[in-house]
Amino acid sequence: MLEKSLHDLLEENHSYASVLHWCGIDAFDYLDETLSDVCRIKNLSIHNVADALAKVEDKQNTRFAALQRMSPAEMCNFLQHTHHHYSQRMLPVIEHHIQQTALAHHQQYPQLLLLSKIFDTFQKDFLAHIQYENKVVFTYIKKLERFAINFNNSFWIELKDFSIGDFILKHHHDDDEMFTIRKLLNNYQVSSYDCLAYKVLMHELKTFESDLKSHSLIEEDILIPRAIKLEEKLTAKAKQLVRLN
Repeated sequence: MLEKSLHDLLEENHSYASVLHWCGIDAFDYLDETLSDVCRIKNLSIHNVADALAKVEDKQNTRFAALQRMSPAEMCNFLQHTHHHYSQRMLPVIEHHIQQTALAHHQQYPQLLLLSKIFDTFQKDFLAHIQYENKVVFTYIKKLERFAINFNNSFWIELKDFSIGDFILKHHHDDDEMFTIRKLLNNYQVSSYDCLAYKVLMHELKTFESDLKSHSLIEEDILIPRAIKLEEKLTAKAKQLVRLN
């Protein structure tokens, strides 16, 4: 790996581009250089960069079975960690590669100029959505779990301004959010004639959309049904206490 050019490495695995970016290497500026040479040029630890690339091969998504063993609060923490990964790592890299590829190859791929504008809007809306989930929805679900463990009379006061029904009404399917981008890019299809930068970008967008679908399934199929049951149980308990008093 160390003596392969960055071009060959990216051809082998398109996911390496984002990892190199996080390590401080803009791969498309050094395509003809070997990984070891680039690390020396950038004054980076060869072993740290190689280890980061190796982890791409070992990366596995959290299985639904493991998620089902989590409590609602633990699941919220997992999803918040995923949100941080989206906002701090994935989206900035994709945005950079869109701009970089559009600048260098807009004559071959004129759709990238429009993609840059669409993705900017998508990114702002998406970040607002995950901020709403982090600050409002997940906080509410964690409170539900806390009251399930230790119920007290402050239930109505702390939870009166929100319900899971409010979230369901606002929740958009991630598949729909990427529809315009996917349609513009012909379902991220590439051919052997496409340049490496375009192949990498299509891979990143396709992978990101796949992650969003998995994220949405976790919320819709596991977390929200559990939160609804908690909410119903606690509401019934609170109403019973009101009647007794």
